[in-house]
Amino acid sequence: MYGAGLLGRDRQVRVLYELLGRLPAAGGALALQSGPGVGKSALLRAAAERARTAGWRLLEVAGGSDDTPFSGLRAVLRPVLDTTESLTAGQGGTLRSALDGGPGPLPETLRVALAAFNLLTAAAAERPVVLIADDVQRLDGPTREVLAFLARRANGNPIVVLAALRTGRPLPGVPVLDVPVLDEPSARQLLARHAAALPPAVRERILGEAHGNPLALVELPTAWSPSGAPGSWTHLPVNDALASAFAAGLGHLPDQARDALLVAAVDQVGDLSEILAAASVLAGRTVAVDVLDSAVGASLIRLDRTSLRFRHPVVRFAVLEAETQPRRQAADAALAQVLAAHPDRRTWHRAQSVNGPDDELADELADAHASLLRRHGVVAAIWALERSAQLTTDSATRGHRLLAAAEYAYGLGRIRLTHSLIEAAEHQQLGAADPAKAWWLRELSDAEPQPGPARTQVPPDIGELTADDPDLALDLLLTAALHAHRTAADPAARAEVVKAAERLTATNDPRHLAALALTEPVRHGRALADRLPSHETIRRRPDADGLRLLGMAAHETGDPVRAVDLLSRAAPILREQDRLGLLTETLLTQAADLLLLGDWPRAAQLTEEARRIVAETRQPAMVAALAATDAIAAALRGQAVRAQELADTVDAWQRADLVPTLRLARGLARLGEGRYTEAYDDMRPLLDQSPESLRRQGFAALMPFAVAADRGGNRQEAARILAAVEEAGRVTPAPLLHVQLPYARAVFACDAAAEELYAAALGQDLSRWPLVKARTEHAYGQWLRRHRQAARSRTLLLSARTAFDLVGASDWAGHNAVRGADHPVPTLAELLSPQETLIAQLAAEGLSNREIAERLYLSHRTVAAHLYRAFPKLGITSRSELAPLLKPPGEDSPTAG
Repeated sequence: MYGAGLLGRDRQVRVLYELLGRLPAAGGALALQSGPGVGKSALLRAAAERARTAGWRLLEVAGGSDDTPFSGLRAVLRPVLDTTESLTAGQGGTLRSALDGGPGPLPETLRVALAAFNLLTAAAAERPVVLIADDVQRLDGPTREVLAFLARRANGNPIVVLAALRTGRPLPGVPVLDVPVLDEPSARQLLARHAAALPPAVRERILGEAHGNPLALVELPTAWSPSGAPGSWTHLPVNDALASAFAAGLGHLPDQARDALLVAAVDQVGDLSEILAAASVLAGRTVAVDVLDSAVGASLIRLDRTSLRFRHPVVRFAVLEAETQPRRQAADAALAQVLAAHPDRRTWHRAQSVNGPDDELADELADAHASLLRRHGVVAAIWALERSAQLTTDSATRGHRLLAAAEYAYGLGRIRLTHSLIEAAEHQQLGAADPAKAWWLRELSDAEPQPGPARTQVPPDIGELTADDPDLALDLLLTAALHAHRTAADPAARAEVVKAAERLTATNDPRHLAALALTEPVRHGRALADRLPSHETIRRRPDADGLRLLGMAAHETGDPVRAVDLLSRAAPILREQDRLGLLTETLLTQAADLLLLGDWPRAAQLTEEARRIVAETRQPAMVAALAATDAIAAALRGQAVRAQELADTVDAWQRADLVPTLRLARGLARLGEGRYTEAYDDMRPLLDQSPESLRRQGFAALMPFAVAADRGGNRQEAARILAAVEEAGRVTPAPLLHVQLPYARAVFACDAAAEELYAAALGQDLSRWPLVKARTEHAYGQWLRRHRQAARSRTLLLSARTAFDLVGASDWAGHNAVRGADHPVPTLAELLSPQETLIAQLAAEGLSNREIAERLYLSHRTVAAHLYRAFPKLGITSRSELAPLLKPPGEDSPTAG
């Protein structure tokens, strides 16, 4: 179908084809309206192809540089000018006079329009006519008037007029079809077609700067070329196609207007008074605001009383590309001269205006990077630090600044850039602490992890840095803890990290807390729980790094509720700062906890966002972690085959830190298939450890482990393991452990104690733990059914089933668990005979035995006998228990399953 390849244009194509579909019975007109490069021409090409295929007469014209009166009309009518004999002599003469361009006076436009219309109607009598005019705003004025005349009269004839023109230049009386920019999914798809070979960060930059404009999405990748020139990141290169579409009038502007636009382009703030002041410095004379009228008229900028804005980022790029590097530097120097009240911005522009080393400026720029981070994002901070290093003469200081830039690059998810900056720093004569920082950054970023055994590396001596650089010491402590965690270091190695932590005094620093949680979460669980912020204080923390690390600590110590609260506060800040590397890790950690809590839709949203970021930023370290999270989600949903496939994929990476997660995923998957013994064997190593060696995955496995042990015949060994888990519970207050322990106690208890334990399990505050509550209700309901208390079991089982329905739980804890073949929940009809059902329902409504007997024409003794037999089947002992059990159908389903 024509137009099928036009992304995001389904509505516009449909409207055009509906209009063309009127032919030959009728016609009509549309004016396609948008800014430059949005895709009007592509839509017109699709319409033209449709006309050609249909065999209709196609007349086309596009605006250009020829503004001779009626030159556009001459071009569009050329294919039918040999039929002017169909006109009256007067109209034929009028048309020839207008189109010949002779020295005499031009005929009236209305008379020319009427002659042109009659010419088209004569041609359309033989076959429909489709007239397509592109870039109408660039056609000569008389032609535009004639086109509007033709379009307004096309309805009753087999003529379709399609015109494309810029927003704000309408054809009077002609219906308008707005052509918007592309939505983000369509923009991404179009960019992927034309920029597959570009680095992900460049693609994201182009996506952001293009603002959904199709021409920019196609041409910016074509024009892109890497450059190390100072300040080159501040704009993207443009080619002739972009310059022509977005800034065609630039070359015709007065010099002072070009000076002002150049200043505005290097500034990006848009303060009109600053721009005019700097332009005056650049021009060497006063530049007034009225010099910008020509730029406004050329649709390059928008002005209000206080600000100047380019109509599209590509216009700014075109302005910068049209100037030489010395001119751009001169504009920066002029801005710096007028920005005395804004020292950070002044430093920024000075740094871009100079060549060669300048230590004073380098120091100012390094100091300014924090404010640049807030105003312009991470990329600006990286550039500021890298540029300050270029301006620095001292090798050690230069290396230190490059490492600072590398740290920001890591947070952005730019792993290759991170290592490029580290390598540049290592070519300098680094100061005493910076080799350790280089180690820290390399260990954090792990540039290209591949499937295989994890590499081991001994961290620098943290103790030596404690006094000299306590901040770096905390960074190294955290990195050493992450290293121990990722490599599944033995207890002795973890203890060394803890000893180093105990030598530091900043015990409430988030890095310190995260390090303890990563190494010895059970032993330090109580102290960490006391030092982690409460729900109320979480909302008052504004720093993403602190929130992220505190969330990590809560996650590792088994407090998913607090972890989700902290991480959900950190993620938007990281997203706003474009720190995509840390954002991915934060999203996956949050998703893992949401899966355990039962908020699976939200977990899926976060996982999908992480997947997109990983694909775009190529973070190898996150590939396996993402697949592991997917494996847990699939196992919980009962997708056993997919869970096993994902687990096998992760297994190939031989990531020691992911082994417990894989055990949990496989155990859950096999449990969902009813392979209880195998599920038990998968999960037993997670729990069969010394109390202080238990980890979060072991806590998460407790309930499914209890199910597998109970149904697989391993109750005795599981009870021994549970005793060790109970000991861990006396050491750590981990909620993930403590909300599940009552369930496990009840499952392994004798009948005399089980009911009280189940009641205690449900008596906890489980408002943030819907899955734990549902699993406990399900297990308790099954226990009640086995003990002939069907009425009480029914409420619990239905409540559990409702909860499982809401999240889409797996078979072991979901629909088959409630309605499964091993312990099916029977319907009321299966429990009672029809007579017993009717009598029980009447008794539930409050009727006495005699009243029931009268209604059913039975003796009251027969009614009593039926109730006597029904009560044990329903698991009740009195009439008062019938009402909640047998609700009318409008209030609840009359079945128990």
